[in-house]
Amino acid sequence: MENISALLGEVITKRGKDNISKEKDMEESLDYVDEKTNLLTCGHCHTAKEKLIDFMGDKKKVHISCKYMQEKEREEKEARRKYQQMLRINELRRSCFEDSIFLKARFENMDRDSEHRDIAENYVDKFEEVYKNNLGLILTGDVGCGKTHLAATIANGLIDQCISVKMTNFTSILNDMTNFDINKGKYINNLNEKKLLIIDDFGMERTTDFAYEHIFNIIDARYRVGKPLIITTNLNISQLTNPIGVREKRIYSRILEMASPIIFTGKNRRIKKMKDKSNLIYELLKEGEICKMKK
Repeated sequence: MENISALLGEVITKRGKDNISKEKDMEESLDYVDEKTNLLTCGHCHTAKEKLIDFMGDKKKVHISCKYMQEKEREEKEARRKYQQMLRINELRRSCFEDSIFLKARFENMDRDSEHRDIAENYVDKFEEVYKNNLGLILTGDVGCGKTHLAATIANGLIDQCISVKMTNFTSILNDMTNFDINKGKYINNLNEKKLLIIDDFGMERTTDFAYEHIFNIIDARYRVGKPLIITTNLNISQLTNPIGVREKRIYSRILEMASPIIFTGKNRRIKKMKDKSNLIYELLKEGEICKMKK
């Protein structure tokens, strides 16, 4: 991906240089010497492309950019900036998600009445203040009510602004932690370099002493760097505020220090999707059967 982007950049740069060279030749053919100033003048904007300077007592002509060329230079600079921004956004998105399905999670793809959409949009729009005050969220609710989709939508909204985000889950993190080739300290530091860390499906990972210890270390490290955290979980507020065991209490209390609960009360969206897909399959198969009968 990076090699393709670099190659694309070289091609664009080469084409840009070729186009600039051709345009320059055409522009120079339109240039003329102003009768009043005796200075080379642009045939497009009719402003000087030369100026007189004093050089050791003599007047010398030096080249300057006319207004037309200044505008062209601004346009080219802006085009380069946008291209670099596009590469940066693609890199941030690639490093954020472990599942490509989240790439389509966008505000423009959501229903206007989607639960807590306004909170998510404001979180993105006001992220500078959110980040400064270290404001995290706990998205809690039943299975399939849209928590993960909303979290991914927030991630994409921030990435579009070139803000670094990592969206993962503790199952993935714990699998990485069992890899002896991974430097655990560096791994946690890489997570905490991101301006926003999103942990999906918290509470669904295996509950062993090993797991609890690493979960606490990840949460505690995030707490200590003072950067925002978003967690999605099926655990309800009662479970989070009144944990059964000491190990859970240690982790949950730290999370509640960092993030505020947002409760989802909607219906299971996955069931609706399943029904919609079933209806579509039925209609397609039924349509195919009708065509078959006509033949």
